[in-house]
Parts: sequence; structure tokens; C-alpha cells
Amino acid sequence: MAILGLIGTEQFASQRFKSVRRKVFYDYPNGAAPLTGLTSMLKEEACSDPEFNWWEKRMQEQRTQTVSISGGATGPFGGSGAGVGNSWGALLRNAGTGIDAGGAPTINDKISVKVVDTSQFRIGHIVEIANLTQTGGAVARALFRVGGIQSATFLDLNFITVPAAGFINAASLVNNTLQVLVVGSAFAQGAIGSSVSPYNLPVNPDNYCQIFRTEFRFTGSALKVPAKFDDSGLYKDRAKEASLNHMIELEKAFLFGVRSKILDASNIPTYTTGGAIWFLEQWEKQNVANGGAFDYVPGAAAPTLDTDDAKRIIQNATGLLSEKQYDNYIERVFRWTNNKSNEKLALCGSGFLNVINQLYKGKSVLNSDLPMTDTYGMDVVKHRSPFGTLFYKTHPLFTQHPLYRFSALILDVGNLVYRYLTDRDTELLINRQANNEDARVDEWLGECGLEFRYPESCMMINNVLDFVP
Repeated sequence: MAILGLIGTEQFASQRFKSVRRKVFYDYPNGAAPLTGLTSMLKEEACSDPEFNWWEKRMQEQRTQTVSISGGATGPFGGSGAGVGNSWGALLRNAGTGIDAGGAPTINDKISVKVVDTSQFRIGHIVEIANLTQTGGAVARALFRVGGIQSATFLDLNFITVPAAGFINAASLVNNTLQVLVVGSAFAQGAIGSSVSPYNLPVNPDNYCQIFRTEFRFTGSALKVPAKFDDSGLYKDRAKEASLNHMIELEKAFLFGVRSKILDASNIPTYTTGGAIWFLEQWEKQNVANGGAFDYVPGAAAPTLDTDDAKRIIQNATGLLSEKQYDNYIERVFRWTNNKSNEKLALCGSGFLNVINQLYKGKSVLNSDLPMTDTYGMDVVKHRSPFGTLFYKTHPLFTQHPLYRFSALILDVGNLVYRYLTDRDTELLINRQANNEDARVDEWLGECGLEFRYPESCMMINNVLDFVP
């Protein structure tokens, strides 16, 4: 009985004789699996379970933003307690009803301000509120000392900067997007105790090891019969082709895979590993409340626009990209880098690279090192920007895809780790056939996954069809 996929001698009868040059020329589209090749040269780590995790610590900036107390017109400022009806502006303008009899504050007078989040603040912090507009249009800033934390959204502030008459106008005082930034701390001599410094818990992302299997088989007879292109038969070429297919499947999983665990009726799991794009999608959701898998930024709203700072999958709906837009994206992705280099790799389609080449044509930013070779053994194009260095590598899986041909995946390679189950890294397993089977069955098998740290250090840019001069 024939077995589906089993190669017999008749299946390559036309290749078994005649004198020919015994060599096969493969069409490699400039390397089929550059990401997999890169991870093989980077840090790798065995894991003892198919479910693996790691810890990521993000130091939160001690900064927040003002919001209105009870409506857009009232502004974020109140009297000495939360919910006071009058805004700071009214208190300063109305003599006799303000913070003091003169209607203007003095040093150490107290006022409350409503903000997005008070978790990074403590009593004794000195804070700056910038972009306060003076009468006449000049922009000023004011400093305060945190005297109390009323709630998760209200701070009690004591004046350090004493505004003069006309120091701040009404338009500034109803501004609900003012930045409140910690600029130090100050305590009285001999003071006892202080509020506890905030602690930011690390995030614990996880991923799965996926079992990849690429089998190839021959009848016993087929193994002994030479082919036109190899006098030893088909085995070596078939094994090589299977290994390439195996690596390409790993590559696709590391790029496009989605983390999942499926249980069959016997409770036996099938795991799939999450790839780079999946992790970027989780970052964009920010936290579990928005449908994400991890609490990357607890409480934060999910970004929706390409211009949002947290956005990491740029949709570029118009299909057009200007130099200013692209520079903004590069600046954004280089704000976070691993601690070893200020370089990133852009795996891109040929259409994307063509547009970028035209965008920067005649400008030294791309011409200084174009092209550059021998980076991880690959041909790359080097782009030295003011924020860091980008290496462009055309990826065949992108170039051959009609959608991803005009996309690029910018990776911080130092934040990628290849994880494999102990003693289950990819290897060739031979003689997997049944004991009484007149055939030989070998396979490439590996159980591995991708550790994708700090997704904010990476970015996907889609739909770059043309540029705007």
C-alpha cells in the first residue's frame, strides 16, 4: 500500500540515468530566513517547560498631566481641597475671596490640582508646571512642593514660585493638558520621616515553545538509485530542501505567529509561539483592560493614531510617506534601545526600500555607507540617522508578499532571544520509520519560541507606496 508523500523509484524515473552534470542550483532570494539566522548568532537560552516567561522592568517617568475638575471650562486647579467650585484663575482674580486677602498667593499657600495619575508622586517632591501663559502672551512656569496626596487623581501643592500681578491669565488656567513634572525633592532640616517612594512592579510577559517538524521519506529502493544530478541519489538534496523549509517555517512563526495553546479531547496541548507582530499588537493594547495579554502600561489608553507616541504598528493609510513623517517614526523607535548598541535592523520588502531610497536620494544620510556588507554575514543598507543607525535588509518573505512588499519591521535585535526546550533544539532525527517498513524516514524537529523583550523598541511600518517630496 502506497503511503502519501513516500518517494519511490518511479517518481523520479526520468532522472535516474544519462550522463549529466550532477548539481542543482537553488534560487535563494537573498536568504530565505534572515531573522532565524540572526537569532542563531545572538543570545539563546534553554527552558525547562514549553511555557516560558521573563521579566521586564520599566522605570516610569515622574510626570503626569492635568485634567479638568468638573468640566472643560473649569480647568484643573481648585482651592485647598478637591471639588472646590472655583478655579485657580477665579481665586487669583477675585480680591478678598482668593487664597489670601489680596487675591494672589504667597509662598507656601496651598492649592489643589487634578491630574491623570498621582502614583509617581510623594510628599516633598518639587514639581514644575510649564506652559502657563502670562498676560501679554509670554509663556512661564511655576514650581510647587507636594504637600499632600489626596487621591489617585488629586495633588495638594504649595507655592514656591509666587506669581506677580498678571502672572497667569485665565486661558492658561483652564488648560487641561499641562505637564506636571517632578524636578527634585525638598525637606525641612531635622524633619522626621517622609512618604514612601513609589515602586514600579516589573512586567512578566510569556510565550510558548512551538514544535516544528519537517519530515522526508524514501522507499528502500529509492535510497539506492542514483539521480542525474547526484550519483549518491536524492537523499542529500532532499534533506537540504527539508532543512530550508524547516528554517523558513521558523522564520514565519517568529514574524507572524500568534501565541496560543489548544487542548485536544485528551487534554494534550498544541502550542504556537507569538511572533514579532503579535508582541507589537500586545504593546499597542497597553494592558489587559484594553484586551492585551500583558500589563505593559497599567491604566494607559490604547493608542489609535499613527501620531500617538505609543503606536508601534504604523498603518500609513494614505500610502504616502514624507521625510518628516519617517524621521518622526525613527526618532520614536530609537527612544528605547538595548544597552549594548544604538542600532536597529529593518527587515523590509523591496517596495519599501525603493521608496526610502527615493525619499533620501541625493542626501548624505543614506549615501555615506551604501551599501555595506558583512553585517551578520548579510548584505545590508546602512542609514545613519541623528537618533541611531538603521540597517535595511530586504526580506524575501516580505518582498514576495503583495501586502508586505511595502512594509518594514524595525527590530532591536539585542532584545530578541531564541528559546528552546532543553535538548529539543532543532536537529536532524534519522530512521523514524516503523521497524518493518521498507523505507527510511528522517525529519528535522525543534521545539522553540521567541523571547521578544521591550516591544516599544521595535516598530512595524505598513503601506509605504510612495513618498511626498
